[in-house]
Amino acid sequence: MQLIKAACACLLAAFVAGCTMGDDVTRNATVQLPLADVSDQYLPTYTVKDVRISVPLNLSVSEANSIKPRADIVWRGDLGFDRHEQLRVLFEEAAAEGAELMQGDVDVVVDLTVTKFHGMTQHSRYAYKGDYDIHYTYVVRDAVTDAVIEGPTEIEVSLVSTPEAAIYMDASGYTERQYVKDYLVPLLSSTLTH
Repeated sequence: MQLIKAACACLLAAFVAGCTMGDDVTRNATVQLPLADVSDQYLPTYTVKDVRISVPLNLSVSEANSIKPRADIVWRGDLGFDRHEQLRVLFEEAAAEGAELMQGDVDVVVDLTVTKFHGMTQHSRYAYKGDYDIHYTYVVRDAVTDAVIEGPTEIEVSLVSTPEAAIYMDASGYTERQYVKDYLVPLLSSTLTH
C-alpha cells in the first residue's frame, strides 16, 4: 500500500512539473507598472443641495397579507393606500437627513428613482425572519449646470427583520416606518460618499 501511495505521489509530481515546464507560461504573470500616486487621483466630495425622489406609478403594488406577494411595492409602514407617495415621502425625508451629513467641494443635485421596495406584510413580519428588499437608481448632477457627474448607478440592499424584533419595536413605540427610515438615512448618505 505504501508503495502504491509513493508511486501515485511521484506521478502527480511529474505531472505538475510537466505542466510548468517551458518559458512561455503566462498564467499568474504580473505586469510591472509604476504605481499611481494617490494624490494625483482627485475624487470630489459633494454638498447635496437637493434630492429629487421618484417612485414611478408603473411599479405594481400589493396589499395581500401573504408571505411574499408578487409586486414591486409591498409596504405597510404607513396608513392608507397611496404606497407610491408614501415611499416617495419616506425616501425624501431620509435623503434630506442624509444630505445634511454631507458637506463637500461640489454642489450637486441627486435624482433618485425607487425601482423596487418589497417590504414585509403583517403576516410575514410577525411570523418569519425576512427582509425589506430595496432597489433604487441614482444620478448625481452638478447643481449649477445640471450636467451628470456620476451615474446612473443601481443599488440593491436588504434590511433584515425578525418577529422578535418587530414585537419589541411595537412594544417600545418604535414604528416600522422609523425602523426603515433609520436604515435609509446613512445608506443614502454613504451612497454618495467616495
